[in-house]
Amino acid sequence: MKPFRLMRKRSLFFFFLVSLHVSAQVDTLSNIEVKASRPEYGKQVFYPSANLTNLGGNLQDVLANIPSIYVAGDGTIQYRGSQSLTIYFDGKPSGILASSRANALSLFPADRINYIEIISSPGAKYSAEGSSGILNIVLKKGKGFKQAQANLQWGTHDQMAFSTRYGNGYKRLTYAFDYNFKQSIRDNYQQLYRENSSLYGLAQIQQETFEVNRDYNHALQSQLEYRLNPRWSLGMQLITRYSKDHNNEVRQNLAQFIRSADRYYIRDADKRGDDRGMDVLISLGTIAKQKTTAHLDFLWIRNMGSDQNDFTQRYFYDGFDIPNTNFPNRIEQSSALSSNYTLLLQGDWETQWSKKLRLDYGFKVTERFFDTDFRYEKLKGTWELDTKRSNAFTYVERIQAIYGAARYAGKNWDFQGGLRAEATQANLNYVQLFPSFSMEKELTKNQQLGLRLSSRVNRPSFKALNPFISFADPLNLQSGNPMLQPERTYLVEMEHSLDVGTLHTTNQVFYRRVNQLVGRVRTLMDGDTTLTRFENISHSETWGLENITSMSPMKNWKVNVTSSLYQTDLQGQVQEQSLNLNRWSWNGRLSQIWNLSPQASVQLSAIYQSAQIHPLGIIQGFYTVDLGFKQEWKSWVLNARLNDVFNTQQTVYDSRPFGFVNDLKKKKETRIFYIGLAFKLSSKKNSGLKNRKSVNEDEAGEED
Repeated sequence: MKPFRLMRKRSLFFFFLVSLHVSAQVDTLSNIEVKASRPEYGKQVFYPSANLTNLGGNLQDVLANIPSIYVAGDGTIQYRGSQSLTIYFDGKPSGILASSRANALSLFPADRINYIEIISSPGAKYSAEGSSGILNIVLKKGKGFKQAQANLQWGTHDQMAFSTRYGNGYKRLTYAFDYNFKQSIRDNYQQLYRENSSLYGLAQIQQETFEVNRDYNHALQSQLEYRLNPRWSLGMQLITRYSKDHNNEVRQNLAQFIRSADRYYIRDADKRGDDRGMDVLISLGTIAKQKTTAHLDFLWIRNMGSDQNDFTQRYFYDGFDIPNTNFPNRIEQSSALSSNYTLLLQGDWETQWSKKLRLDYGFKVTERFFDTDFRYEKLKGTWELDTKRSNAFTYVERIQAIYGAARYAGKNWDFQGGLRAEATQANLNYVQLFPSFSMEKELTKNQQLGLRLSSRVNRPSFKALNPFISFADPLNLQSGNPMLQPERTYLVEMEHSLDVGTLHTTNQVFYRRVNQLVGRVRTLMDGDTTLTRFENISHSETWGLENITSMSPMKNWKVNVTSSLYQTDLQGQVQEQSLNLNRWSWNGRLSQIWNLSPQASVQLSAIYQSAQIHPLGIIQGFYTVDLGFKQEWKSWVLNARLNDVFNTQQTVYDSRPFGFVNDLKKKKETRIFYIGLAFKLSSKKNSGLKNRKSVNEDEAGEED
């Protein structure tokens, strides 16, 4: 089969270079904190150094407790009502996100995360990708001494996680090895109700889906850093991963018409898949204090996957009890082979021109390749290829970027301005400029005021561009659109922060405008079938307020309160209909930790998210409550947590902007009890003395 091919060169850059230090130490856990320091380039830093409800958990648990972040069950992340948030690990893309994002987020143990940065208004130094900014997950790195840890976690509904790490250092060499395993088996439920016109009068469609998801994930990581001399270091990181899933699904479908007989059928699906991947990162960078620092990175990401799905569609009379022999069972199967790679080369330099002036400049070149081969077959005595549903799709994206920025730091004022240029070649070829500016004023020693302006781009994903139709659910077909335009975003923020004793509070006013907003448009086809397709449908404007407050009312009591209030306005044209949606949304989070003793703590966390708008309608609000407990004994940590105490987490879509009703409810098993045990061992003091001695000897020898 001749593949459909899309060429797209895209100019991404990225920011940090990784100095690969390794660490394997279990930290004493407290609540997520915001570092009370002057923000740089619109950056907020969150330390999950430890939310007790995350103890023994994973990255998805940690993100769910960060202000203004909403994590859906499928791993979709929203920030201030937008899903266009670029995610990096240690300042780089990661191949682990190429498959299921929910599985990827659940594979990183919480105790491997050092801190998380949200860069809501990035400057010229950072990649322009992502309308909402950048989420950078910084993992723990070592310091050249022997450390070992193991963490075992068990949860109800067959949840299991195991991670282990060993790190050490010898003279100029630092190294570490990690292994992570995650097993998750959950029941999912979905309910769809739709009303629309048809050739047979009003059609009412009801669909219930019952699904059992089984996911198994393995990841092995090795890191090393070698200090070439007192000024330069060479680092290397290798990550290999394997994931496997097996899902069973039953969809009960009832279609009722005014002028036609009702239709009852059940569609069974048995879905199996596996993904394999590898990341190789080589870094060269300066380590000593110098007038000009430099970092060079080369990253190669490779992923391969396969899927096999078996479908059986059975027809019934009223009530799904009596088979309807007038219609033979439909037996079908599909298979898919997929592969992708990412190549990245980037360089970043910083020159301290004077005591107050610093210059940043660099480049980034990226190439991404995706290829899928999809086959759909029907059983008619023998298996016959369905050429209308089978397809092949190839997509290439290349991006080149250069940037320059200057930062002037006075006694009480801090100014930064820069310009980034990115060239993209693909289904559309274009060059875009991204100016940025920020200034900050230190009002007092414990009070700052800042203003930031920047522009961003959100290029369509591989999935959004794939024009071929997915028939996984015959009632609800989906496809991409190869003619999508990139979204262009403009951001403005003003921030005030204050520290008084144990009280730290940050207030932020923000505005975001997105032109050529990409959304999903649902079209009614024949009978009871709809097609959902990506389109540039409108522009959106969001402005709002955000507050982050942490305090210690008492010595053994810590409180974090976060809240966000924002208004979203969507306007555009959809299928010759005007789209005009406007709504206020808000969310609030409360986290309290009580230290029962120096070794024992308990935590209560609560989250509320109000209803939000999106191009297909409204996402209804929800709330959830979590509990956590921790007990330490020397090198051991026992933890227990109960997520979603009242079993209230669910996603409800109320979609009615296209002339028909389409309501959808999704519910996963979220009330889960976890218990875990962690062990840590380190010889920091002795190894540190040995390392300092070896470093001194090395440097003395080099000077000779």
